[in-house]
Amino acid sequence: MNKMINNNWYETFFSGINCEMWTKAPTMDWTKQEVAFLVDTLNVQPGATLLDIPCGFGRHALELAKHGFRITGVDISTEFLLALNERVDAEQLAIEVIQGDMLTTTIKGSFDGAYCLGNSFGYVDYSGMDIFVKKVAAALKPGARFVINSGMLAESILPNFPKTGHYVLDELTMDINNSYATGDSCMLTELTYTKAGHTEVHYFKHYVFTLSEIKRLLAGHGLRTIDVYKSTEKQLYLFGDQQLYLVAEKS
Repeated sequence: MNKMINNNWYETFFSGINCEMWTKAPTMDWTKQEVAFLVDTLNVQPGATLLDIPCGFGRHALELAKHGFRITGVDISTEFLLALNERVDAEQLAIEVIQGDMLTTTIKGSFDGAYCLGNSFGYVDYSGMDIFVKKVAAALKPGARFVINSGMLAESILPNFPKTGHYVLDELTMDINNSYATGDSCMLTELTYTKAGHTEVHYFKHYVFTLSEIKRLLAGHGLRTIDVYKSTEKQLYLFGDQQLYLVAEKS
């Protein structure tokens, strides 16, 4: 891929058909499985305060709020948050929605748990992720836990690097072209969406970290990794597994 992708790509990426695809793709069963996993591994009870960062269109936040949790969701996408706010208002849910960059937004309060699901960990380089982890760690109470989900770890993506992909969801199609910038350890992606004859092209970059890098990054801010799974069924994460669910605890 020859196109230059800016480091702030995520500021405008989540818009248009792109948002529609990512809103429709997750099934309700998948969301409920992840929410049950969160409640279990965060070791929290209804009434607890949880930080969802970045929250996207709020699929986890909405489900958790329905089960009595108090959620603060942070995201940068105007389109995602417009839809989320409409649901929050209509259903009178205990969700505080904050629009802003996950690196620079001030997070007030102290939380019983936090989570970053859906490949968001790695949107920026190591120094940026260090800022992010520091921010999350500072917002957690002692003993609170932080769950990270990603399919973009080096151990997951590099053994069988996906150069292309093609997906169909109802009337939407998504074609993927990936390349890997070895010197920067990041994946560069071109997404082409088509719907009813209309085409949109979106670009993103995703920095690829090893599991040990993430564990060291967390430890540097007082977050000790206590479990590493490949699924919500708590199966041990191994080399080549497609997904990671990491659980860390604040000292």
